[in-house]
Amino acid sequence: MLGKTHFFIGTAAALAVLQPQTVPALVTGAGAAAIGGMISDIDAGTSQAHREADKIITATAVVAVVMILAEYKLNLGISRRLKGDSSILRLLAGTVAFLLICAYGKQQPHRSFMHSFAALALLTACVDVIYPDASAYFAVGFLSHLALDFFNRKPEKLFWPWKKGFCLGLCSARGLVNRVLMGCGMVLLVVILVLSAPAGRLLAKIMRAIYG
Repeated sequence: MLGKTHFFIGTAAALAVLQPQTVPALVTGAGAAAIGGMISDIDAGTSQAHREADKIITATAVVAVVMILAEYKLNLGISRRLKGDSSILRLLAGTVAFLLICAYGKQQPHRSFMHSFAALALLTACVDVIYPDASAYFAVGFLSHLALDFFNRKPEKLFWPWKKGFCLGLCSARGLVNRVLMGCGMVLLVVILVLSAPAGRLLAKIMRAIYG
């Protein structure tokens, strides 16, 4: 499946499963889930895959920047929570480890290491070091990516470094199924946000920031 589909499905799945009850949990959870849902596709293969990887990296950076700006402008309490759970050393160690794992994964064949349970475990552990509250959301987003790609025709090496790949071979990554799933993910995400009390409080904060 394509990046947009993984973005919407990953975010919606994590919010539906974990149901954040506070604004900081909603914002960090949605951001972590979105990154988790997309990050697997930074692995490179064909020239098209390289272009897709660049889009994923850009989208990940945008999500991170939006979260930082939201905290800065709206004072959501994320930084206070972060300081309470972590230290500068932990933040640096977790971030560096996350980036090194992604750098390694980006050089691997498509749907190998970055589409494995090993990558899931390692990257989730890094997120847990950086911001423990977000690790479960990241894991659900990542798992949703593996689940969606399992239906495709190109196998995933889920048990990397074992070379055997697995897939159901039911659809292509760019066909009708992808578009239907993306639409379902968008609708589900909107419904979840409309029904979410933290999302309502976040919207109120945004409106106060805009209109005073």
